[in-house]
Formats: sequence, structure tokens, C-alpha cells
Amino acid sequence: MKIGLFYLATPKYGGWVTFTSHLYRSLHRIGCQVYLFKISKRTEPNQRPFCDGIKYQNIDIETAKGMAEQFPTIVTASDKNYAIETKTLLANGANVVIHDPTEMKGELLETVRENGIKPITIREVNVKNLAEAGVDSTYVKHPYLRFNDDPKPKTELAVATSRIDFDKHTDIIIEANKSLKREIKIFGAENRLYGFHKLDQIDRRWRRNYYGRFQGRFGEVFKILNPSRYMIDMSAIKKDGGGSQYTFLEGWDAGCVLILNRDWGIGDSDVMKENHNCLYAQNAAELIDLLNRDEKHDEIVEAGYAGLKEFEGESIARQYMKLVA
Repeated sequence: MKIGLFYLATPKYGGWVTFTSHLYRSLHRIGCQVYLFKISKRTEPNQRPFCDGIKYQNIDIETAKGMAEQFPTIVTASDKNYAIETKTLLANGANVVIHDPTEMKGELLETVRENGIKPITIREVNVKNLAEAGVDSTYVKHPYLRFNDDPKPKTELAVATSRIDFDKHTDIIIEANKSLKREIKIFGAENRLYGFHKLDQIDRRWRRNYYGRFQGRFGEVFKILNPSRYMIDMSAIKKDGGGSQYTFLEGWDAGCVLILNRDWGIGDSDVMKENHNCLYAQNAAELIDLLNRDEKHDEIVEAGYAGLKEFEGESIARQYMKLVA
């Protein structure tokens, strides 16, 4: 079966891009003919690199509209820069994935309501958030394709691979590094405004532990994660949490012990469970304490491996096809 994926957002890195990549590959594995598009002023005959070796095609809005009418179509991510394009696709049969509360804003939700769309969301708490906004939605976990089935010796202490940004709370990691004997290595695309206004005020030398963003090839992140015993992610989003992010799944895949922001563990988490498949730290002091103790957590690593089965890409892809076919 043919299926069209539309990436209608500006970020070139991060969770939206990774989600689109894993969904594309997962649908392909179950035998779908998958097409990835962006919308521009004109249709181009050639494809362009997206990430992980996947390519996309720029098409104009009228061509996109026709495709949404002809076969199943999913908007994998949408931001304010593509509000009109998203509205057009949803009005002509497409569905949309809403990832977190930052996307639950007036125009998108109004379009969803107007067209009777039941959007897909990738964390359970956001079904509740959308319901409070008068929108009925369907919860489907992140699709994830395992890459790293050959565990490596752990020779490094800790690494962080998230974007460096306000919602990622990299400042907690920077504060911890000021006191740690073995500092956390930091990778990821930097929001320079955040770096200047927040991180430079904490430690002007924080970039001594910053190794830039890694290449966007499938599996490249495991060159960074594999040697590390701990993967640190201090993400916290208002009214969101409990469920997965791709950094968590990649950390599990690499056999790392995850240390997450305690603010992520809201309510009764359906996925992330403290002292079962992850550890939590509220602030730099708690993060420092966990890393200085550096205890063995073999059971947490094994629980992480087991947890990945809930996100198996082919199974998740079949759930998507049932929703949109």
C-alpha cells in the first residue's frame, strides 16, 4: 500500500526528524510504498537528503492536496511556519501526529476540530491534554528500530545527546560538570541563544565538554553512546512526560543507564519507571550524587532492553496503517 508522509516543520534535527525517520523505515519494513514530502512553492523532480539516508521530495500545495485525497497521508510534524499547508492537508484527508503540548495551539487544534480529525499522539499524557482542549486523540508509542545489538565495554562515565536547549535543561548538566571529577560529555545541536544567555552565565568554559552535534546517519549516535555507562537527559516539558523520547530509546539500545529529570516522571508513567528502567535526578546535586556513586545497575539495563520491545517498529507501523488506511 502507498502512504505519504509530510514533514511540515523547520527543524533539521531532533525528535521530530528522528520520529519521521523511524516511522518511514518501519512502514517500509511491513511492505508499504512510503513517500516523504515537504511542501514548497513548486514541485521539484529530484529528491533531497532528509536524514539517515532517507530522501524527500519538495512538492507544491496543489500536488500535496491531490496526494492526500488519493492515498493515506500523515503529517509527521507541523509547526507555525506551515500552518496553511497543514490545514490544507487535514482538510483533504490527512492525519497528523501531535508530539507534545507546545504544538497544542489554537490554529492546529481548530483545524483538527473543523475536519473531525482524531490526531495521533506519542505519549499517553497528551491524550488527556488534548481532551482538555476538546480533541479526541489516539495514543501510539514511538516506532523504534533497533540498531545496536552488539553491546560494547563501558569505558566512559556519562554522555548527553539531546539538543542543547531550554526544554532540555542542559543547564543542570553544565552545573553538575562544575563539580564532577569525570565530567559529562555533551553532544547535540546547540540553540545559541540558550548557550549565550543561560549556559555561559553558569560556566563560560562549558564548551570544554561540548563535542558538537553528531552526524545524522542511522546508527551514528551509538559511536557516542556505546562506551558510556550513563545517558543523561534532563528534558522537562510543562504538562508532558512519563513516556518515551528517542534519546531514551537509543540509550536503552546502547545498554546505558538512563538518568532523567524527575519532572519528566509525572503521574503514573506508562513507560519510564524509576529504579526499574531509569533513574531520576531533580537537580545538579542529585545528578552529581548518582554519578559519583556510580553503582552497578545491571537490572536497569536489562529492563531497558526489555522495554524496547514495546516500541518495535514493525508492530507500531501496523498500528499506524490501521488508523489511516
